[in-house]
This record gives sequence, C-alpha cells and structure tokens, in this order.
Amino acid sequence: MLRTIEMSWLLFAMSVPFQFLFAGNGVNYEDPIRYSATKPVDNDIARLQGRLDSGSVQLRFDGAFGYLPAILEALEIPAESQALVFSKTSLQNDKIAPTTPRAIYFNDRVHLGYVQEGVIEIAAADSKLGMAFYTLRQESVEKPMLERQANRCMSCHGVARTRSVPGVLVRSIFPDGKGTPVVSAGSYQSTHRSPIAQRWGGWYVTGNHGKQSHLGNFILDQPKKPKAIDNQKGMNLETLQDRFDTAKYLRPNSDLVALMVLEHQVDAYNLLTQANFVAQHALFQMDQSVASGESKELALEKARERIADAVKPLVEYLFFDDEPPFAEPVRGDQEFVRAFTLAGKKDSLGSSLRDLDLQQRLFKNRLSYLIYSPVIEGFPLPLRQTLAAQIEEVLHSDMPHPKLRLTSEEKVQVDRLLKEVPPTWLSQLPR
Repeated sequence: MLRTIEMSWLLFAMSVPFQFLFAGNGVNYEDPIRYSATKPVDNDIARLQGRLDSGSVQLRFDGAFGYLPAILEALEIPAESQALVFSKTSLQNDKIAPTTPRAIYFNDRVHLGYVQEGVIEIAAADSKLGMAFYTLRQESVEKPMLERQANRCMSCHGVARTRSVPGVLVRSIFPDGKGTPVVSAGSYQSTHRSPIAQRWGGWYVTGNHGKQSHLGNFILDQPKKPKAIDNQKGMNLETLQDRFDTAKYLRPNSDLVALMVLEHQVDAYNLLTQANFVAQHALFQMDQSVASGESKELALEKARERIADAVKPLVEYLFFDDEPPFAEPVRGDQEFVRAFTLAGKKDSLGSSLRDLDLQQRLFKNRLSYLIYSPVIEGFPLPLRQTLAAQIEEVLHSDMPHPKLRLTSEEKVQVDRLLKEVPPTWLSQLPR
C-alpha cells in the first residue's frame, strides 16, 4: 500500500505544472525565473553544447563506455570522484540493481550519472535556474546533443527534499535484493550534518572508517527494517569485486571520502539556489511595488530583509553548522584526495578551503570550498552583498554563534584565505 501511495504521488507530481511544485517560502518560482521556458541558460553544459555545435570540441565515442570518458574530460570532472549507487532511485530504475549500479561523478559545478546501457544524466549548477538537468543518449553521432529536461526530472529534483527548488540530493535508503527501496523501512537524507551511522544506504562504499558503522553495501533480506542491523560484511571494504563486475566501470571503487564531499556539496547548492530564487523574486516584487507607487527605499528595504533571511541558513551551512565529529579517522582513495585538493586556491601558508582533515571532520577549514563557485558570480548584486556581509560578520564577531564551532584561530585562518585568494564574485563587489 505504501509503495502504491508513493508511486501515485510520483505520477501526480509529474503531471502537475512545474510552477506549482515550487511553492516554498511563498515564492512562485516560474515568474520571474521561468525555469520551464526556453531561454538562455548559464551553465557548463550549455557552454559545452555550444562548443559541440561549433565543432571546436568533439566527444569521442568509446566502445565500452560510450561518451562517458570524453564528457568527463570535456567538463573537467575527475573519474576519481566515482561513487556507485545500486538503489532504484533514478530516472533509469529498470537498469539499476546491485549487479549494475549507477555511477556518479562530480566536480564543483556538475553532477553526472552513468548507467550501463542507459542515457547519461547530468545536473549542472546554473546562476539563474538552480540545477539544470540534461540527458545525453549513448549513440555514436557526429554532433551529440545534450538535451535539457526542464520538467521531466522534477518529480524527484524539485520537491521538499531539495528545499522546493531544482536541486540534487543524496538519499540513504534500505534496499532489497533488487535494489528497490523498502519504503516501510524509512530513509534518510545525507548531508555533512548526518551521522555516519545513517549514511549510504543503497550505495556501495569503499575505504576505511574504523569501528564506525554505516548502511552502505547493505541489502535487506526481508521487506521491513530489522530491529538491529548487522552490516559487518559491509564495513571497511577495499574492493567491490565480489559484488559485481567492476571492469564495467571506470574505477573499481566507490570512495567514502568522495561520497562525503558530495553529500556536503548537494545541499549547499540547494541552499544557494533557494537564496538565489528568493532574491530574484524579492527584486521582481520590489519593481512591481515601485511601479504601483511604493517608495523605492521602502521596497528595497523589504527585498533586502527577505534576502537576508534566505542567506542566513546558507551561511550557517557553508560554515559547516551541526557537523558531527568523527568517532575515528577515515581514509579513502588517495587519488580522489589528490585530484580534489589540487584544485584548491592556496594562501601564503599553502592552505586551501579544499584541504581535507579526515581525522575529526571532513575539512581542515570550516568554510565551504563552494564559496569559489563561479555560479555565485551570476547572482543578483544584493544577494552577493548580503552573502559577503554575513560571512564577514561570522568571521569578525566576538559573540559565539549558537550553531557554529569556529575557534578564534580558525576564523583568522579563513579570513586570511579569503583576503589573499578571494572568490571572483567577492573581489568584484563595489566598495
């Protein structure tokens, strides 16, 4: 019955006009954003398609993996970021199972899903639209087409779990032997705030985490959640070769550190999008109010108040609020660690926001590397100004923040980083 209700909701969601799905914060996200409309977009996939159309870039079709290696290279997505999910929680559920998991690859701006004998799914961060979704057919043609899916993906990527904006999420579920979520067993949404014990249900996980337990590599042998979960066979795996044919994937592993970075990143983007949508709508309403006779000063004040309210939870998240400490150090694929950290902008002491800790927490510095995302450069100016002001307040306030754990020394370190290697959007703000 629960499964029937869930499927009925999904069918209903796919039939509802898109603007009604985005009702969070009292905002109609179609106007002025017009997510569903055909209009210029601002993301890496649209730019890649432009290069494909002009012939300046070509994607080589690989006999084993189709366009996967070529598009990862074109988008500068490291293959080392591979994480494997075997739960049927995708557009291509019929092709996903414990023996044929979906591979997820990502960089700071794009999340890409690969399924054997399926299409490539892509979610790209867009400065106007939040996450923009695309598919790429695995057919060898002269000019491949990255097709935008304006509404098709929204039954899962435009709901409360993504903060009611076009977004992405990492779910932890209890799968049966076919990878189907056992709905009655419940599920969790994974972010940097999640206890490790609740993470990675329906995912393969490799790496070392000591005695800390998790739900990765685990399959229910009955259609309900047991009172006690014995997942000893799924702990501290170094290889997945006994689970499926790893030769059919670019990498033989599903790295726990990559997964933890991904979990932080996806909800950060949901909060960035939420703040962006609120700002766009607030400024749109401001113009309407001024046109109706309200003073520009009062209308702007109201808009700024709405923007500030939306930025507050974003800033707290970017400073890793409520991140539980590790009970033991974790160790993942050193090739992912190397690929991820090398992209960091370093200050005079050689420190970067991409430096990983992995002893007591995920990152050494408690400010997200996503502060450097070029997507922020396209946000409305009042939003960028408010974001900068609230970050500045956290770093220079003498009062302890109720949700943040930054020490005075950590504040000094992060402040130096931002001053020596500031994000482009921050350095371009009017003084």
